[in-house]
Amino acid sequence: MPRQPKTYIKILEAALPLFAAYGYKGVAMRDIANAVGITAAALYNHFPNKEQLHLKALEYAFAKKVGNLSTLLEEGADSRARLHRFVLFWVESFGSDVILRSLLQRELADADPTRMKLLVEHIYQPVFDDVGGFIEEIANGLDPHLLFVSTIGLVMYHFEMSPVRQLIPGYHVEHESPEHLTQHIISLLHNGILSQP
Repeated sequence: MPRQPKTYIKILEAALPLFAAYGYKGVAMRDIANAVGITAAALYNHFPNKEQLHLKALEYAFAKKVGNLSTLLEEGADSRARLHRFVLFWVESFGSDVILRSLLQRELADADPTRMKLLVEHIYQPVFDDVGGFIEEIANGLDPHLLFVSTIGLVMYHFEMSPVRQLIPGYHVEHESPEHLTQHIISLLHNGILSQP
């Protein structure tokens, strides 16, 4: 994302928790303007409509997280070490950023076709493009698309289930550790991936 004026960034940062808490339909442009401390007219000087603001807010939230993902997966380490970095990246991203996680959950629950298309084009596709080669390398004959989606799904569902998971017998505090969860997911993936003929 190119360098933007301070007010532009303040708007994005004010919009993110509102969209995470109330969803796209539950937030009005005046709510965001009030949160920033500007007029609605000033807000429209930066963003022509709520759809554009929402998309830019999602891009901003993801850019802060995924900006260095391709660097983490550069050649030089074996595939197991790179898989570990990839999974740990998602575990730490979703585990530490409640707003990002809530935004994605709301978008997936709403499933608005137009916003889904924008979400894929501007967020998921660039991430997949960055890691696609690595995913193909470790797929061992499996479908790289499904492996990418399944890996992220394994991570996200752990956090989505957190309030219930902690009440299920067998829960241990170490299940909250990013490293513990990463090792668990890698074990699941390797048992499936490496056992393929």
